[in-house]
Amino acid sequence: MTDATKKYTLLAVYVLIAVIGITRAVDSSFYLAPSGLVISSTLVPWDESYSYSLAFAVAAGNSLAVGLIAIVLSSLLGVLIGLVGVQRNKVVNWLYNFYVGAFRNVPVLFVILLFYFIGIALPKPAKAIDILGLVYLSNRGVAIPTVDFAANVEPLVAIVLSIVAVAALFIPVRKWLRFSIAAGAAVALSALVFDVTAPVRGKFGFTGGATVPIEFMVLTAALSIYYSVEIAEITRGSILSINKGVIDAAHALGLHAFDRFRFVVGPLALRFGLPSALNTHLVIIKATSLGVAIGYTELFSVSRLAMSSSGRILECLSLMGLYFLVICGSLSLVVNLVNDKLKYWNR
Repeated sequence: MTDATKKYTLLAVYVLIAVIGITRAVDSSFYLAPSGLVISSTLVPWDESYSYSLAFAVAAGNSLAVGLIAIVLSSLLGVLIGLVGVQRNKVVNWLYNFYVGAFRNVPVLFVILLFYFIGIALPKPAKAIDILGLVYLSNRGVAIPTVDFAANVEPLVAIVLSIVAVAALFIPVRKWLRFSIAAGAAVALSALVFDVTAPVRGKFGFTGGATVPIEFMVLTAALSIYYSVEIAEITRGSILSINKGVIDAAHALGLHAFDRFRFVVGPLALRFGLPSALNTHLVIIKATSLGVAIGYTELFSVSRLAMSSSGRILECLSLMGLYFLVICGSLSLVVNLVNDKLKYWNR
C-alpha cells in the first residue's frame, strides 16, 4: 500500500467516524423544523416559517454573493495595481509599496470595521447623495433602479428591431456605422421591452427601485480592496519571475510593448500566478464569515441566531460546516483541476 493510499484511507476513516458521530448526536428533525428567524436582507424571498436548512441555504447565498463579487473586483484591481508595481519609476514604486504595506500590515477585520464606520457616516436617506436622479447613496446603502418587463409590448416592433440589430452587423459599410446602427436598435428594443423604475427619496427611506444594504457594500468593498493587495503581489511576482531573455527575444522579433505583454508576458505570468491567485480566492470565500462583525446576514451570523433561538448548537454548527464545505470544497476542486492543467502545460 502506497503512502498516498494510506493517507486517503485514513482520511476516509476519519470522515466516516465523524459522520457516524454527528448523525448519532444530532436531532434530524431540527433541520426541517420552522426556523422563525428574521433575515433582513436576502437574495431570494424569505419567510419565518421556512426551515433551518433553508435559512442556512439563504445565508450561504448571501456569503457566496459577497465572495464572488469580491473575487472579481479584487482580481481586476489587483492585476492593475500589480502592473503598476513593475514600472521603473521611483514615485510609482513608492506609491505601490505604500498601498501594499498599508493593507498587508493590518488584519482584514480592521479594514471591514473601518469601511463600515465610513459607510454609516454617510448622509441619511433624506439627504442622500443624488447621482443623476437614478442612484442614491446613503447610510442605508445604495438605492438603484429596477428593471422589469414592460406590461404592453408591440410584438411586431420588437421583432423588427431585433432583426435590424442583428442585420446591421453584416451591412457592408464602415465598422463604426455598423455598430452604431446595431447599438441604436438594441437600445430602442430595450426601451420597448423593459420598464425602469427609479427610486424616489423620502424622509426615512426610498420608495420604488431596490436598495443594496450598506453591510453588503461595506463587506464587498473591504474584501475586494484588502485582497487586491495579495493579487497585486502575485501579479508583480509572476511578471518579474519571467526570464528576461524571453522578453528580449520578443523585443528582437519586433513586438511592441502591448504585443509583448499580450503574447508573451501575460500568458507566462498567468501560468505562474494563477495557482496562488486561486488560493487567495478561496481565502476570500472563507473571509465572508467576518461579516458577522457588521451585522451582515451571512452563514456565521445566521448560525449564531439559530443557536440562540433553538439551543441546538451541534446541529447549527453541522449545517454551517456543511455549507462552507460545499462552497469551499467546490472551489478547492476547481483550484486543484487548474493546478493540474498548469503542471501539464508547463512541462
